[in-house]
Amino acid sequence: MSNNSYTHDAYEKIQQHGRLSYISQTTPDSVNTECEVPAPIKYVVPIIFIPGIMGSNLKNDNKEKVWYPKISLSTIRKYSIRDAKERQIALNPEATQVGYDGDIKLNKKMISDITEDLARARGWGSVIPVGYPNVLMYLESQLNQPFKTIKEQKEGEFKGTSEWEKIVSPGNKQTQKLLDKWLSSQVTELLKVEQHESLADYTFPVFACGYNWLQSNRLSADNVADRMNNEIMAQIKKEHPTAKFKKFIVVTHSMGGLVTRALIQNDKVKDKIAGVVHGVMPASGAPAVYQRITVGWDGWKASTGIKNSITAWITKFMFGDTSERLTATLASAPGGLELLPFSNYLNPDNSGNTKAWLTIKANTPNGEITATLPKTNDPYTEIYKRKNTWWAMMNPDFIDPAGLMKKEAEKKKLQDIFDVYRENIDIVNKLHKHIADSYHENSYAHYGSDTNFKSYGQVVWRCKETLNIKSENELIELMNLYGKKKLIQLPNIQPQTKERDETQFEKNETDVIVKDSKTYNLNDNAYKKDGVREIILDEKSGISKTHKATFYLDIKPTSPGDGTVCYQSGQDVKAVNRNLKNTFIINGYEHASSYDNDDVQLNTLYCIAKIFSEMKKD
Repeated sequence: MSNNSYTHDAYEKIQQHGRLSYISQTTPDSVNTECEVPAPIKYVVPIIFIPGIMGSNLKNDNKEKVWYPKISLSTIRKYSIRDAKERQIALNPEATQVGYDGDIKLNKKMISDITEDLARARGWGSVIPVGYPNVLMYLESQLNQPFKTIKEQKEGEFKGTSEWEKIVSPGNKQTQKLLDKWLSSQVTELLKVEQHESLADYTFPVFACGYNWLQSNRLSADNVADRMNNEIMAQIKKEHPTAKFKKFIVVTHSMGGLVTRALIQNDKVKDKIAGVVHGVMPASGAPAVYQRITVGWDGWKASTGIKNSITAWITKFMFGDTSERLTATLASAPGGLELLPFSNYLNPDNSGNTKAWLTIKANTPNGEITATLPKTNDPYTEIYKRKNTWWAMMNPDFIDPAGLMKKEAEKKKLQDIFDVYRENIDIVNKLHKHIADSYHENSYAHYGSDTNFKSYGQVVWRCKETLNIKSENELIELMNLYGKKKLIQLPNIQPQTKERDETQFEKNETDVIVKDSKTYNLNDNAYKKDGVREIILDEKSGISKTHKATFYLDIKPTSPGDGTVCYQSGQDVKAVNRNLKNTFIINGYEHASSYDNDDVQLNTLYCIAKIFSEMKKD
């Protein structure tokens, strides 16, 4: 907003025929009243905020609200009591769409000019009212009121607000403390006064752009592109009919970063984006997804502080507190599965195989054996698609409680429901390849590496019994090599007649189909309970004295992070070939509420200003 002003006794702003006008009401000379009339805005640079997974409101095709989470007893109870079947039906990616009529929080002291109708027109109702309202209001306030009013200004002092004074040279008393909290990948240069004053001719309306987080992020990117080109551009024209649109600046949270890395390659908008600010992005995926699928949403275990613990505890039940409930949603949701570790995920804490993030440990008479996965650049085949192994991520019994995937398998003439899930993993693979090295040339990023908010940089299974084995492969393939087979003698066993690709089956898999069975693998189902897998071993094998092997999943995360995204994934933005303008490690928050943090908010404002400065040079 411009700092230029003209003195009138009073004025009234009107807008007619696309032109902004002011009507002044004169008063006697004895009445000393003043008001400021802002100079017309010349240019518009919309700020597009893209939330993380589960951060957008969703409706079903009947316009019923199926995901509008908020901290209220009625909402918490409604979402918490959903069983697996209800969750799969409600959160079906093929039958849901973004809802724009969610609750909107406004603080009139911060943004007096923003009404609820205007905020809704800018999409603020498309994002959940937890973790996002504060940053939307903050950016709207600081970007569109960056200057003090004439009455507030003192001759010779900095004209900007107190927030801007922290990041504009020479700064103030708080600036050095601030920079100490922004652990930067390079020297952080404060803004010049001229850069700040150049904001005067621009307006930066803040938009929120929700998306269907159940669908693939690439599809979401295309939908966001359409919204930017249509609804957002129309709203800009309505608010600022005489101003010229320049470019968009995109701010992301978590999975919104993956959407944006596909968005910047989308021909519809890629040339209209000036830059991107990424926040707490799982840049190369998160092992926490595997962890949570196998035990249920357990973010509360990684949180500290009463507020964070209570919020995360509530979230646990809303998202799915058990493997069965969470799997029912994620197995058929490519968007959520795309948060799994990419093929380029690196775990520098692991010696030898730096790509490994799945670890299996077992004691033997000759010492401990540790097996690690993946061993190649293909975690999709090695881990995500595996069904006939005790450490499989997906329990086939949990993936289709409502029978939706069965209908899909029949429609596509696939062998079983697990093949529908495998097709979703193929979608994940394609998205990962598409965005693995995709970053806007004018990008900034921040992430957490906080020991107070540890995350799963690796997932660890430990065996309770001592096993008489000698190799990693024996540990990995324990069920296939030594698992006791079921002896099934039922009249409904039918020979397999359908042609098939022999490479799809393991050598020990029996060539029969049991009608109405939940899985075609005739080995004992290793699933015992959440986080526990038990293999009944062949007594003749001599592998274990108890003739079983029981594996427990470590429930304590060990990597610094933000409670969800570990530093290993967050720091992917610092890779040499990323060429980001700057990256920051900022600690002191839990993942979902990162944008409520004061340091993160100010850093985001700073990064937007830097992107704006680069944009002006073009």
